[in-house]
Amino acid sequence: MRRAGRILGYLALALGLTVGTSSSATAQGITTSAIGGVVRDNAGAPLAGARVTATHLPSGTTYVATSRADGRVTIPGMRVGGPYRVTVVAIGFQPMTQDDIYLSLGVLNDMSFAMRQQAVALQEVVVTAEGESVFSSERTGAATAIRQAEIQVLPTTTGRITDFTRLVPQVRGTSFAGADGRLNNITVDGAPFNNSFGLGDGQPGGRTTVAPIAMDAIEQIQINIAPYDVRQGNFVGAG
Repeated sequence: MRRAGRILGYLALALGLTVGTSSSATAQGITTSAIGGVVRDNAGAPLAGARVTATHLPSGTTYVATSRADGRVTIPGMRVGGPYRVTVVAIGFQPMTQDDIYLSLGVLNDMSFAMRQQAVALQEVVVTAEGESVFSSERTGAATAIRQAEIQVLPTTTGRITDFTRLVPQVRGTSFAGADGRLNNITVDGAPFNNSFGLGDGQPGGRTTVAPIAMDAIEQIQINIAPYDVRQGNFVGAG
């Protein structure tokens, strides 16, 4: 009976040690360490939006986190050892720095940050732009426009769009820039007009060799290989 009671006592002690150490191992891995704490202002109220930076001085590795609405901040996955320099910065408060911070394996280092208010005058920020901008209406990318005057005078034997897209240097049949014709995106007045079934050469009426829209009704054809306009897409060959 004594031996059984002694064994039960050891088990209870081991269980107590396990439960007691589980809370300190929160928010970090078994092969790393972590820093946690609460950022407060002069009155002791939680301070949200404070930027906390921990720098491992021997290697220069930095870890950054931002305090939440309750003022708490957690930086997990940190390398063990040190020394660390922890800096806290917030608008309207003096920067705060703590040095000689050493981290242990699998342990959350709980810290406390008390910030002091500081009068800060924010300077005016002026944003200017040059006339030569990167995006311009004159820069449309690799594109070719075939106007109605050209459509009326160019010869065609089938009355289909391929008789006119051959003016583009990158085209071969319905293949643009070496891509399969079924990877093109055909639109009429902005509405998709593709061969969704996937048979034929990729253009509408490809299996019947009949033009679904008469060329006399088309005012202009534009072929885009690599447009700069973000509104154009859904193709690999051309639009």
